[in-house]
Amino acid sequence: MSVKPSHRISSGAFDLWVRRGWPIWLLALTVFIADQITKQLILRWLQYGESWPAEGFLRFTLARNTGAAFGIFQGQSFILSIVAIAAIGLILWLYHASGGRSLLLRLALAFQLGGAFGNLLDRFMYGYVVDFVDVGPWPIFNVADSSISVGIALLVAYVVFGQPADSGSQETSGCATCIKAREARATRLTPPTL
Repeated sequence: MSVKPSHRISSGAFDLWVRRGWPIWLLALTVFIADQITKQLILRWLQYGESWPAEGFLRFTLARNTGAAFGIFQGQSFILSIVAIAAIGLILWLYHASGGRSLLLRLALAFQLGGAFGNLLDRFMYGYVVDFVDVGPWPIFNVADSSISVGIALLVAYVVFGQPADSGSQETSGCATCIKAREARATRLTPPTL
């Protein structure tokens, strides 16, 4: 006799978060790790305010950012940490709410999630974000900032070009969640027999 556990994860949630989600979580983790490794290398290599090379269009310049993107809201690390936590929650909710159907949306959210965690960890560890990529007239940024920017661009592309006309048009044939959704729609659309 086998005993069934009283609390089980539904197959739809498991499918969304693990089977379909693992490449996206791997991408977010890769962005996070790349961001943290590059920051640690720069922290060991340069002093704050120091640049290598000393001049040129592309340099590595170690900087502290206590504000948000492009240096706005300087000195607001605590508030920006709370905003980052809320943004991470929103990203996770968007992923779950979308059902993970659109690859473009999943990529956008993965880039944003990896970058948000990277900068949030800096705020918790140092009280500021470590920036080091110094390109021409642009404000100094880091891998996490770049990832968030790529994620935003992909999200805009998704909103403009990538939303399916029918919510079921991009469902994959094999996933448990998709099969249940199709069966429920078919049941609702089948006329009753007399």
